[in-house]
Amino acid sequence: MTSIPIILFGATGRMGRAVRASIAEFPELTLAACVARSTDTAGCPAGCAWMTPDQLVSGGGESLPKEAVVIDVSLPDGTARLMDWLDKSPRALVCAPTGLSGVEENRIGKLAQRVPVLRAMNLSLGNAVARAMLGSVPRAAKNLFDVDIIEHHHAGKRDAPSGTAILWAALLAAGPDAVDFGAGPEKPRERGEVRLHSIRSGTAVGTHRALFSGAGETIEVVHTVSDRAVFARGALQAARFLAGKRPGLYTLEHVLEQS
Repeated sequence: MTSIPIILFGATGRMGRAVRASIAEFPELTLAACVARSTDTAGCPAGCAWMTPDQLVSGGGESLPKEAVVIDVSLPDGTARLMDWLDKSPRALVCAPTGLSGVEENRIGKLAQRVPVLRAMNLSLGNAVARAMLGSVPRAAKNLFDVDIIEHHHAGKRDAPSGTAILWAALLAAGPDAVDFGAGPEKPRERGEVRLHSIRSGTAVGTHRALFSGAGETIEVVHTVSDRAVFARGALQAARFLAGKRPGLYTLEHVLEQS
């Protein structure tokens, strides 16, 4: 089997380190290059190139394989810099950061017209299963129950609510204007409204809970991640999936269908 080269953008962050630690589980993938503002080659294979984002954009990326898949686990500012390169030198892309601007989301969409792109704000395949479950909730049930989305992440997570919580709410709300962020208990609920609640404390990797509260009964759908390697494996499975695909915008649900 031909090895699939990986370009890891954001290689020294939490997720970048997790991807580097997990790539040995995927013998068909090879870490061809790491891009980060600092260098940390611990555990990296011989031949793996290291460069800064500025070096990538200014010409260093020209030596990288055209068939490589880029895994972006950086922050929004980093993604904007990465897109400066991909606009000129398109590569298949797994894009994971949350909190991107509409401008960057549009750039990602345009890139998908040229190469395969998988956009996922949560790279857990278990979360993709949970989304499929929530997407199957009957429309009538969304009006019969009070629906809350509660998400808990570590104290260092910058964005709130999480991108995943916003996606869950969009699946369950009666419409785009029926999502309420942090409403107090004194505010009357509207029919079909979904309320979002964010917690930032401790070292929790990530828990999302959809709570359906009705008269005399409660339903919960909960997804809990206790190991950041879950996201790293999801990123690597997504990269393996994208290799050789036609241009287009893909999701983790597509990965599940072919797993």
